[in-house]
Amino acid sequence: MVTTSFTHPQLFCRAGKSAKNKTVLAPLTHNMSEDNGDLSSDEMAWLSLCARGGFGTLILAATQVQTGGRCWQGQPGLMSDHQQGQFAKVAAMARGHEVLTLVQLHHGGVRASVELNSHAPMGPSAIPPGGRYPLGVQEMSGEQIAELKEAFVHSALRAFEAGLDGIELHGAHNFLLCNFLNPTLNQRSDEWGGSVYKRTKLLRDIIAEIRRCLPRNFIVGVRLSPESYANVRGIALSHQMEVANILAEQDIDYLHFSMGDSFKAPDEGEGSSLLANIREGFIGDIPLMVAGKIADGLSAQQALHLGADMVAVGSAALGNPDWFNRVSTRTKLINPPFSRKRLNLNGFNAKGLEYLLSVPGLVATPDDIQA
Repeated sequence: MVTTSFTHPQLFCRAGKSAKNKTVLAPLTHNMSEDNGDLSSDEMAWLSLCARGGFGTLILAATQVQTGGRCWQGQPGLMSDHQQGQFAKVAAMARGHEVLTLVQLHHGGVRASVELNSHAPMGPSAIPPGGRYPLGVQEMSGEQIAELKEAFVHSALRAFEAGLDGIELHGAHNFLLCNFLNPTLNQRSDEWGGSVYKRTKLLRDIIAEIRRCLPRNFIVGVRLSPESYANVRGIALSHQMEVANILAEQDIDYLHFSMGDSFKAPDEGEGSSLLANIREGFIGDIPLMVAGKIADGLSAQQALHLGADMVAVGSAALGNPDWFNRVSTRTKLINPPFSRKRLNLNGFNAKGLEYLLSVPGLVATPDDIQA
């Protein structure tokens, strides 16, 4: 029996903060930032629509913390005073709508773009050139790992000084923090590799340093992938649950599983629900957030029934930045594929549309469908 609704407030007990409801704007890749990582006026306008649209929490898109970790041209960064000032404007806007604002901090790792970074990507262990890695992958030295930790912490400090409510560490989707967790990519035999616990050391150290530097009411969350997906291998549910429970003991405020499909069966283990398996195996006393096919109020409520505490809305929000206001008042949602006219009205510029067109099923053709 469901005893709570996605419209109810969400308390982050450890931080002593509360979101006005349990719905979250997922950290969506939109490709609208400037080429140097500065936020564009268009993406800030888009975020304003989402804040006005009723979400309790906004998580800003995967944001670069260190040069060399960029994955796409229109990726935002939080590495300069100017960029910090832009994030401050977003934070002030969100506060005006009583919305919590977080930024997802990110380094591309083995997925970093060769074209945008002009050198081979970095990872926990070396990968020879060829196939997906034309220049190979460079194994990170201890000094490089220390510099990376410092970069994550510095961007977290900038987020705090900008007035954001917290940060999310991107440990999913085969990016760098995920690479260290993955035993197929992390072949190290030093303090950064080996056991599951050692593979979490980079994340644990970043969390500990953020906690040392910033007040305890600053929210820190971590995003994880629960399983392997597409052509990514080595991410096993049993290991990821061990990671989740280790991280829950590290004084974080929530854990965010990027499910792909919140209602699928697990690739390993028993039962018909991956989310139910995660809920059963997660012993942490912090909120569990999930993203993946949260399309409407019914699916949001179903995810809570299966064990989530918070739901992150992704694709559905592209056409419905007022998603929460619509579902809470039972107003009809606009379903994908979305017309270009609709996406333009929602703030997506030419670069954003170009990216969305590359995602199957998101943008309608011809243009007047669902205009």
